[in-house]
Amino acid sequence: MTQIPFSHPFRPELVILRSGIATGSALRRGVVVLGNFDGFHRGHQFLIRSARRIAADGRAVGVMSVEPHPRQVFCPEAAPFRLALPEQKHRTARRIGLDYLFEPVFDRAFAGMTPCAFIDEVLCRRLGVSHVVVGADFHFGAKRAGTTRTLAQECTARGIGVTVLPLQGGFSSTAARQAILAGDMRQARRCLGRPWEGVLDAGRLAPDQIRPPAGRYLVRTQRSAQAGPVRLDADGRILSPESLPRRIEFLDRHD
Repeated sequence: MTQIPFSHPFRPELVILRSGIATGSALRRGVVVLGNFDGFHRGHQFLIRSARRIAADGRAVGVMSVEPHPRQVFCPEAAPFRLALPEQKHRTARRIGLDYLFEPVFDRAFAGMTPCAFIDEVLCRRLGVSHVVVGADFHFGAKRAGTTRTLAQECTARGIGVTVLPLQGGFSSTAARQAILAGDMRQARRCLGRPWEGVLDAGRLAPDQIRPPAGRYLVRTQRSAQAGPVRLDADGRILSPESLPRRIEFLDRHD
């Protein structure tokens, strides 16, 4: 599968939205991709490529990705699980050339919207989209009651196009998390389409980010293309013979 390039310079025109798109903005009537976008894995990339083809007539392409992640709201006691923090999500959205990232606050009120209320309030009023792209397993609305069939029926009735795409086997946030929790950084890279990036906070992996098992790993930083070994302790502390920047890429297990 061809991947969205992750090497070209950031596109500063990315707009990060919290409440919605202003009436009259060129971003309205665009194509939006719905999902969690935790990690922008290869399945997400497939959806975005499809949205770009649909929007080839000049419409804006954006994604909706709520913050905090729903699991942080409903399961606050859960172990750290995020593949990417908001700062990483924003950087990736710029790198792959999205026009906007809609990042509404996810709380009990947002979660409680019925499927039809979500379509009317979010897709129609706040974003004013012309087309929606989702994966085949997409659910939305209170208690995940809305399905892709619900979305297609209700959006079509409101003049919004819907494209439902098949899942890309093995490329999911769940598969990437399982690989990282097993210390299989090569498999994580296959899922994500690039090495998994850890964010350091005072010498430890950021508290909200998923944590590989303790051990030795080969990592790479933006300061050097050459990989080097580090030791990851069970508490998330990174021990390295050299000082490390805030972001490091995990390439492989090195036990």
